[in-house]
Order: sequence, then structure tokens, then C-alpha cells
Amino acid sequence: MSALWALSVILLASGLAKLQDPDETAATFTRLAVPSPLAGPRLVRAFPFLEILLAVALFLPFTALRPVFALAALALFIGFLLLVVRGMGSGESCGCFGAASARPITGWTVLRNVVFVLLAAGGLLEAIIGLLVQGATIDWWPLSGLTVGLVEWTAVVTVLSAIAAFLIGRETAPLEETAPLEAGTGPEAVDAEPGEPASGDGAGHGFGQSSDEPPRRPLPDAPLYSDGRLTTVRAYSQVGAVLFLYLSPTCGSCMSVIERIEKFDGAIGPVRVRALLPVHNDDLSLPMKNGRIPAEIVLQDPTGVTGRRLGLTSFPSAVIAGVDGKTAGGPVFGADEVIAMIDELEEVMQDADLPSAAELEQTEQERVARQRERRAGKASR
Repeated sequence: MSALWALSVILLASGLAKLQDPDETAATFTRLAVPSPLAGPRLVRAFPFLEILLAVALFLPFTALRPVFALAALALFIGFLLLVVRGMGSGESCGCFGAASARPITGWTVLRNVVFVLLAAGGLLEAIIGLLVQGATIDWWPLSGLTVGLVEWTAVVTVLSAIAAFLIGRETAPLEETAPLEAGTGPEAVDAEPGEPASGDGAGHGFGQSSDEPPRRPLPDAPLYSDGRLTTVRAYSQVGAVLFLYLSPTCGSCMSVIERIEKFDGAIGPVRVRALLPVHNDDLSLPMKNGRIPAEIVLQDPTGVTGRRLGLTSFPSAVIAGVDGKTAGGPVFGADEVIAMIDELEEVMQDADLPSAAELEQTEQERVARQRERRAGKASR
């Protein structure tokens, strides 16, 4: 087994997987905060094709070019490793194999990428030895230059390839469905003090849910921008339930929905009302063209992938996200259905004795401030 060929297979699988969902690839660049010179929209769109081209190049028989291609692969995998090390513990997924890489980055992800780097270093060694021994020639077999230790080298590469295959399979396995969490038991309530209300209390119930509606689904770990800060759907909904409205300022049928929500001050009881607007430019600091949609309720959806992962595939559509990490209503489609959901939610909230969204956010801010003070006190001891 040649390390160069193993790298070629890995890059080919990665590139083809990313081509299945280009928007997810763009969202991954955003989630992992890839440096802006390397995250331009054209480069992001071309990235899966570049991986495939490099995979083909590593398979070519030109001994003079193999070290160049192998060095490029090594640099690429070192870059991948640095990104996943930085993202470990953030709850983000690496997107290394497209949408299939949905699991959060863990130590297993880092180990997998370390194995990739070892294979890339081995591939570079093969390419250099082949060029030094054979000179500039054409030879399909990358190990022709290894006159000593061929069996041992093949065994090492085979073991590393097997480990890589196992870790790839582990990291791309479907996420297991977890039982619904009770409201107030999510990550936002972990550090709550005794007698202190959990953030988002009462906001995890299934608004508008009936026996004939789809079951509640886990919220995606998808990116969105709130006030210029990167967050995720899960993190944003932990503070309190959210009614996500998928709207467009140029959508005619969205106007009736926009008119309906204008009377609310960004919330219906404890449920925040937010308009999810897809953004396809690479500069998210540019002013949003939100038309009549109130600017204070606008959330930016990089490349529109977050709306799709929430099941919002057309304008207008809506879904309710609960604090327990699952959908609490919808998705629904069309102006009539969206307005019906808003009316039902308003009716439910009128009869419920629940804190407002502003009170929940204030409670959360106070809790975070106390948590920071406790940590600062422990650090000063």
C-alpha cells in the first residue's frame, strides 16, 4: 500500500462528499472561522474541485512532480489539523466529508487528522525517495524507489490507512437520536444557582403541536449571525424559544407575514420572533437589505444553509425552536400557514403565565455575569 495512493483516496472521498452539498461546505468555512484570505466565496466554491484535482495529481506517474503534489497535500492536511484542534470543544462539526461529518469535533476527530498528516508525511517521503532513486521518469508504482524495507513500509501504511478508515467511519456515522430534554435542563441551566430560574423556563413546550403533526426534530448545529456575532441555532435557542421566520424582502407573499409581526415587539410572550434572511455575499458586515422587516429581529443566514437545515425550503415558512434543543412547532409553509402559526402562538401565550422574552434574556445575562464573577474569583485565589 502506498501512502500517496491512500491520500488520493481520502482526498477524492472528501471532495466528492463536499460536492453533494456545496452550501454546507460554505457554512463549514464560516463555522470554523477559516482565515478570510482562504475563505473567499470563489475559493470556497472551488475547494471540493481542488481536492479532487489534488487526488488525481497524487495518482499520476510523474516522479518529478510527485514531491510537489505530496507537499501540497501535507500542507493541506496540516491546515485541516490546526482547524479541528482549534474547534475542539466548540460543539461545531468539521465538515471534512461534507454534510456526513455532522458530529461535533472531538479528540477522535483530531486523532483522525493526525493520522492524515502522518500519511501525508509518508507520501512526501515516498515521492522524494522515488525522485532521488529513479530520477525524473514515468512510473505508476510510487514505491519503486524503495529497495529496502518495502514490506515494513507497506505494513505501516496499511495500518495507518486502516485506522484512518475506521476513524472516518466513526466520525461520519449518523448522529443517534436522543430523548427529548425537559425544559430548563439544557446546557443553559447547568450553572444555575439554587432557587434561580433556568433560562428559557417554560419555552420548551410544543407550541401548535398536535398528534397528526411531524415529531419534534433535533435542532441543527447550523451557523447564523446575530448582531454581527457568529452563533448557532442551538446556542441561540438555549436562551429562550424562537419563532424562526424564513422571509425575503422581495417576496410578495411574505408581505402579509411581515405586516402581521410588525405589531409585536420582537417577541410573542417568551418566544422571540426572528426573521432568518439568507446572505450570499462574503462580507457579512455589509448592511442587510431587509425592506420592511424590522432590523432588530433580523438574523443572517450564511449562504442560506441554516434555513434549509431547519426544514425551511421556501418563502415564507416558519419553525419554532425550543430551549430543549428540538423543534417545538412546524415547519409550516406559505403565508396562510405561517400566519396561522403566529395566531395560535399568540393565543397560547395570552393564556400562559410565562416571563417575557426580554425578562428571559435579562435573567440569562445576569446568570452569565454571576458565572463570570465566580470564575474570576476562583482564578484570583
